[in-house]
Amino acid sequence: MMKTLVTTTAVVLAGLAAPATNGTAAAQGSGPCALITTDDVQPLAYKASVSSGVSTSVDAVGFSSCRYSWGDGVNRFNLDLSVNDASRVFSAMSPDVIKQRLNASVSTGTADAVIADVGDAAVFKADSDLSVHAAALVKGRILLVRLDGFIAREKKDQVIALLKSAASRL
Repeated sequence: MMKTLVTTTAVVLAGLAAPATNGTAAAQGSGPCALITTDDVQPLAYKASVSSGVSTSVDAVGFSSCRYSWGDGVNRFNLDLSVNDASRVFSAMSPDVIKQRLNASVSTGTADAVIADVGDAAVFKADSDLSVHAAALVKGRILLVRLDGFIAREKKDQVIALLKSAASRL
């Protein structure tokens, strides 16, 4: 189910990359970009400068996101925060079932982990060395923080900290 969540989010994000008439884009300051700020992301970038977050929303499907980018070439990173209505991501599922699905997505013997003290349920998933994400069920929403780039897996603790920060501001 977590792969479905990630795939759904990726499909929505891919759709937002193309011009659309049903979504909006805004500079950092409100919406999901207020949940994780450039200052929050900057420690991930070391000496590189993090661009201001770009917020996108599709109100018709209860989706919003914020993207931060830094670096270039093989040192290029993207950090995305998305906020989705849990009822849309996990259609016809109760909050208890959503919690069970999130927790069950953690694979033993991997870098995956259940994250304590974040919303109703939260997990970290290492999709590959180059892509990781942390997801949480918070106040009826699914928060997803995804980091793509070289050595992303090594940034596990920082990605989890960003998820916790975003959850506390929701």
